[in-house]
Order: sequence, then structure tokens, then C-alpha cells
Amino acid sequence: MEKNGFVRKTIVYLVLILGLLLVTSCGSQGVTSDEEKNNEIVKTTYSVEISLEGGSGKATIQSPVTITEMDGQLSAKLVWTSKNYDYMIVGGVRYENENVGGDSTFTVDIENTTEPLKVIGDTTAMSTPHEIEYVIHWGEKGAQSQEVVRGTGTDRAAVQKALEAAGLSRTGEYELSYATGFQIDRYGEIDHISIENSGEYVVVPEGKEAPAGLPEGTVVMKKPFDCTYLVSTAAMDLLNACGALDRVKLSGSKESDWYIPEAKEAMKAGTLVYAGKYRAPDYELLLESGCDLAIENTMIYHEPAVRSKLTELGIPVLVETSSYEKHPLGRLEWIKLYGVLFDKEQEAETFFREQVKRVEPLLQEKKDTGKKVAFFHVTAGGLINVRKSGDYITRMIELSGGHYVPNNTGEGENALSTMNMQMEDFYREASDADVIIINSTIGGEVASVDELMEKNELFRDFKAVKNGKVYCTTRDLFQKITGMAEFMQDLNDIFNDVDREYTYLKKLE
Repeated sequence: MEKNGFVRKTIVYLVLILGLLLVTSCGSQGVTSDEEKNNEIVKTTYSVEISLEGGSGKATIQSPVTITEMDGQLSAKLVWTSKNYDYMIVGGVRYENENVGGDSTFTVDIENTTEPLKVIGDTTAMSTPHEIEYVIHWGEKGAQSQEVVRGTGTDRAAVQKALEAAGLSRTGEYELSYATGFQIDRYGEIDHISIENSGEYVVVPEGKEAPAGLPEGTVVMKKPFDCTYLVSTAAMDLLNACGALDRVKLSGSKESDWYIPEAKEAMKAGTLVYAGKYRAPDYELLLESGCDLAIENTMIYHEPAVRSKLTELGIPVLVETSSYEKHPLGRLEWIKLYGVLFDKEQEAETFFREQVKRVEPLLQEKKDTGKKVAFFHVTAGGLINVRKSGDYITRMIELSGGHYVPNNTGEGENALSTMNMQMEDFYREASDADVIIINSTIGGEVASVDELMEKNELFRDFKAVKNGKVYCTTRDLFQKITGMAEFMQDLNDIFNDVDREYTYLKKLE
């Protein structure tokens, strides 16, 4: 047995080394056609000088810090002058040490490099592990460099042409009512999935081969998918709703990070195993488990080498972009895509129709309550983070009969669709709001109105505070994509002064 285990591990390591050599020598797959250039994502890297406040001063974060900006999202690589930090907490998210045995290193998501950033570092240097709070102060920015890290490699029309050239006839297109981010063309048993800001995917049934002559950059996916590595948390709720959760065996989130009960239970039972975050997957575990599909979100574009390595190791990567959908039901309709992938089309269709039926009364009545509504959270530095106009949250507020404020935030151009405001500016725009809703998913749930006052005394003069119309979202809201109908009903009842126990909102006293 020990000999067999040694041989198996040796094979795994050889495959990993081969994959690394291929990635290094070949780089990312794809062409550099005009179509690809039109869909490129640019990665910008620069350094920022920092100073660190807090702690004993024996350990510090090395300066400058490398910042990566891509598709409107920022990340910072924090390297300590110590090997003793096992995790950090930034923005309510826990990050594990990426460099065990060396200087503790963490790649964390940040909002900006202008306001101080509060972080927590857990050090094992003392007799027992100890969490210490620090504040990072940003300084001068260094020179920046840019590189193109992703192009789709081809376009929908090119794949259609190749499929037809291979003798396949287009038998139809999957009907979508609200989603605009993906399209599915049917070629008999073969499905061609085109995802905006992601790429082209050809899904082949079990026992069949992909047609020859597909454009370079097309991702070929062969059914069945029985061991999926799921990184995109937005997909889990939809997979569970259509009955495909048992096909997900590997998770990019730990048990503590899931707010979906079925996902937590699967991890407790060992049927769902943590396989590393998107930037540092456990390749050995993926290979030993027989991983046949990786479902990522757009954060994978920050780590193009990881995507390339997964591909070289024979694991097709699908990047879902449901967060770009403008209509809330558009996000929900992505369940149909997972129905196609996991042969759960009827279940997905049935669930989607039921949810639409629940929301239809609100959409048809379109009753304008006239209520002004602010949705925000207060950052560690005291700024107000708000959603941009056209974001799916603002759309849900409007579809439920409210008027989102502030209304001068501009259109969201990326998956984040948020922006920061000074408190004084937010006060001018939202102090007369009838309802204010605090987003708990970043800064944590606010327990009371007094706790909100501690963040800024100006809230005391808000109309909603004086009238007792202050609410906080539950932590599971953004993972529970299937809860949109219930959330919109919560909103509508609040706007119409229906007092009850809400599902995704808590009234603050």
C-alpha cells in the first residue's frame, strides 16, 4: 500500500511539473485576433509605500506593497518581516498564509489605497496564538506596469462557423427571459455556451468527441461533471436549487465561509472538501480527486497563471459572470446554465418559473411607494460605500417600489458596481431617505442604532433614524441568489409599512 501511495504521489508531482513547464513555455492559450483584442482585460501593477501602526513593532509589513488592479478590483500583496503570522482578517474576510515556512504572505482584496486600512494579524510567536489589530497607512505610489491577461480567444460567430463546418446543424437557441450575460446554442447533443466577458465553451456529451477545427481558445468541456471544483460562491445556491450540489466535490471556500446550510453540511460530512482559494488551489488534491471542471468568478483574472495551469492539467475552467447582470432575475436565470451543464434542465426551468411567479405581482403592479431608500456600509476609514446606479441591488429596490439614493453615482462598469463617498456628501444625498439599509456582508452585521451612531454621529440626524426605519441585511443575502423573490418581498413590505419578521433584513432598534 505504501509503495502504491508513493507511486501515485510521484505521478501527481510529475504531472504538476509538466503543467508548470507548459505554462512557462507556452503562456496563456489563445490567439491575438481583432476579436480577442476587443475583449481584453488589462492587469495594472504598481507599488505603494506604506507605514504600519499597531503591535509591538517587532514585526511589520514590508514596504512598498505590490498592488494589482484589474476590472475595477484591487488586491494587495502583504509580506511580513516574520514567519509567525498564520492568518489575517481584512474587511471581514479571513486569509491564510500563502508562504508557510517563509515570510508570512497574504494577498488580500482592498477597496482603495487612499484611506487607512484596518487589518488583523494572528501571530503564533507568543505562547498562544494572538490576534493583533493594525492600521495600514498608504503613501506614495510607484511606477505602474500593464499587461493583457485575458482575451476570449474567439467569438460566438467563429465557433458557430466551425461547428457548421464540422457538419453540425444548429437546432435551436436556449430561451432566456432576463439574463443577457450568456447564450446557449444547440447543435443536437452538443451545446455551445457563449459567456460575455468570459469566453466560448463547447459542451460535449459523454462518449462523444469535440468537433475538429474549433477556434483556438474555445474551452471544450466533456460530460459528465462529477467532481467539480467550485470557487464562485454565487453558483452554489443555484447548483443546490437545481439538485446538482452532489456533483460539487471541491470547494474554494472553507466551511466557515459558507452561509448556505447545505454547503456547510456537505463539508461537515466530508462530501465537499476545501481545495484552496482561487489564487492558490491544491493542485495535488484536484488531480487525485479526478476534478473534471472548475467554476470560477472573474477574480481568476487576477491570477492568469492559475487558470492556465488548471487548463494544462486537463481541468476545463468556466468563468461565470452573473454579477454583471443588471436585472436581479437575470442573475437568477443563470440556474439554466447549470441545468444544461449538469443535466438538470427540467429542475432548473421549474425552479426559475416558480421564482418568477412569486415576483410577478410586484413587477406587474409596479406600485411606486415614493419611499427614498439608501443602501450602504461604512468602511473602516469612515467612508460610505454605496451601490452604483443600475446595480442589481438598486434595481431590486426600484422594482419593489422604492427610489434608490444617492442617485448621482453613475452607471456601474464592473462586477463590483460600488463607490466610496465622504460622509458629508452622503449626508446631503441621503439624510432625507425614508429607509436606510446597512450592507452587512463587508463590515459585519450592525446590532443596533446606537452601534450605527458610533460609526458617525451624523446618522443621528437622518430622517430614517428618527422614524425608526433602519435595517441591516443578513450575512447570507449575497450567497442566497435564490432568495431574490423573498428579499424583494421584504423590501416591498418595508416600503408599505408592513411590520413583520423579515427573511433577509433585520430592523434595528
